[in-house]
Amino acid sequence: MTTLAELTRGAGAVCAPGTDPAALAAVLAWSCGPRRSSDALRRRLRDGEQACVPTPSTVGEALARLARDDGGLDGPLADVALRVVGIWARLGVRVALAGDPAYPAPLLEGWPMLDGPVLLAWRGEPPATAGPGVAIVGSRNATDYGTAVAELLASAVARAGGRVVSGGAVGIDAAAHAAAIGLPGGTTVVLGCGHAVAYPAPHARSGGLFARVLEDGGSLVSELLPEVGPHPGVIRARNRIVAGLAEVTVVVEGGARSGALLTATAAAERGREVLAVPGDILAPGSAAPLRLIGEGARACTGPADVLAQLPGLASVGPPDAATGSADELHGDLPEPVRRALERAGPRGIAVEALVALHPAGAGALLALLVRARLAGIVEEVEHGVRLRRTRPSVR
Repeated sequence: MTTLAELTRGAGAVCAPGTDPAALAAVLAWSCGPRRSSDALRRRLRDGEQACVPTPSTVGEALARLARDDGGLDGPLADVALRVVGIWARLGVRVALAGDPAYPAPLLEGWPMLDGPVLLAWRGEPPATAGPGVAIVGSRNATDYGTAVAELLASAVARAGGRVVSGGAVGIDAAAHAAAIGLPGGTTVVLGCGHAVAYPAPHARSGGLFARVLEDGGSLVSELLPEVGPHPGVIRARNRIVAGLAEVTVVVEGGARSGALLTATAAAERGREVLAVPGDILAPGSAAPLRLIGEGARACTGPADVLAQLPGLASVGPPDAATGSADELHGDLPEPVRRALERAGPRGIAVEALVALHPAGAGALLALLVRARLAGIVEEVEHGVRLRRTRPSVR
């Protein structure tokens, strides 16, 4: 039977710098009990000490005291917690409690009244060291347009030094993460499961998206014990962490009941800016953004709208690094594509016909066309796209 003292020694292997192994051991042992969650400790702290909310430097002590007050942390609970620590250690995970130096400051704002996680476990770069975060979220059933917009916004943010944050799901999330890889700001994935669970399978497999994020110096974060699998409750709960790590949240696409609306709500509760990408009023994936715009969210019509909310990033890099000038974007269109558009004139041309002219494939061309459309170089017509006869200036 494991004692709390033995668990404390084991917890030292996964503690982030500045995290007290004894406090982490007590919180873990308590959380491993039946029908318990670490968030219950936050609620107890909130409800029991409203007159004297602990300062960041004493949060860990307060959490550990509440856990120890229940007693029974030796024996079976410590056995389970020690196994948890062992799994984290094998995966190279580091863990911090709320208020610790390695715990991201944006997540601590309003704590414990707001529902930032009691503990955060991560692989890769400590999330507290990342640049200003922008959450880019949306539907799993993303359209080509939504995917291209997510890539456009994410690459602009990451190129300017901002950290792209999202939930690691297929669709919009994955497009945003992938577009930030290899750029200065990088990306953080907030998992909807524990670190030992391979979900979503395409992203968690060897060589998949999550491996690429880690190789690029990004991070995978979770509030969950390592073997907790994905289910609707925990997947919805991770949206508040996505919002909490970001100064700005952008909803690209989503249906009327999209989880992206939960992310937007969590951002608004924290007083953070929410932007939404306008879309086709008849498209199901436009329901969430259009609802948010109707409720007062800013419309996001391009990277400049996002970077304007982060003035510290806007001056990073060349003047047009984030949005590009019209001439540069026109030059980005492959010569065969540009000539086909010029020949088509005002009638326009089907996107499928242009794809056949672009050797890099459909995804790359769609991203270029979205950038060109947002810059006013091309416009949509009934049967495809056409070059605008007069291009407006680009901010």
